[in-house]
Amino acid sequence: MNQAKRKAAAAAGFCLLFVLIGLVTLVTVYSIAGDRNLLATEMRRYSPPSYSRLPDEQYPGMGQMIADYLTGRRDAFQYYFTDADGNTVACFSPHEESHMEDCRQLISLTGKVRWILGGAAVILFVTGFILRKYRKSFSAGMMAGFGLSAMFCLGCVVWGMISFDSLFTVFHRLLFTNDGWLLDSRTDMLIRLMPTSFFISLGVRILLIAAFAALACFTAAIVIRRTAKGKEEIQEEPDNGK
Repeated sequence: MNQAKRKAAAAAGFCLLFVLIGLVTLVTVYSIAGDRNLLATEMRRYSPPSYSRLPDEQYPGMGQMIADYLTGRRDAFQYYFTDADGNTVACFSPHEESHMEDCRQLISLTGKVRWILGGAAVILFVTGFILRKYRKSFSAGMMAGFGLSAMFCLGCVVWGMISFDSLFTVFHRLLFTNDGWLLDSRTDMLIRLMPTSFFISLGVRILLIAAFAALACFTAAIVIRRTAKGKEEIQEEPDNGK
């Protein structure tokens, strides 16, 4: 019985590490998607008016429109402005609108999954508390999860440094069921507003926050392990196979 409880504690710690990292990552993604000021700033930084063909004063409105659309506060993905000749310009074509509808569905899913992960985190915390006599095993599971997640993140970083375009392509192939994300910068404002450098910047932001969460969990695992008495798991009742 004791051995089964140790394994359960280790599994709970292992799962908790991944749940917390996933939760922090999804919360960050959803937060970025709804941050109109951040989107406007990053678009202007990596796609100035000379490249995007969007007037400088229109960036705040564009950032607000995109953020509101992605987070469900706006129904239609389209932005209009009046050019120097007094003509009303519609920025996005139907296939760009269609692609952003796919993106909105992903962001909506992100928002829902973060609540599921939040509930799972609570359950795993409670499990850890119930099995607190086996906190060495619990912390060992967290450390194992940290090691596995660190290897995965490092692999993604190396892959991105070698060929970000291939990583970007695989990422989109996994998330989208169509080729709507394949846009042409010569004709599509969406890809001009959000070039590769734009996604690298936001990707690094997300990765750093996730890494901080992982390190915080690893530190917590060390503290949990050090608070355990050296023989607490050995001194319990003998395991008679019951």
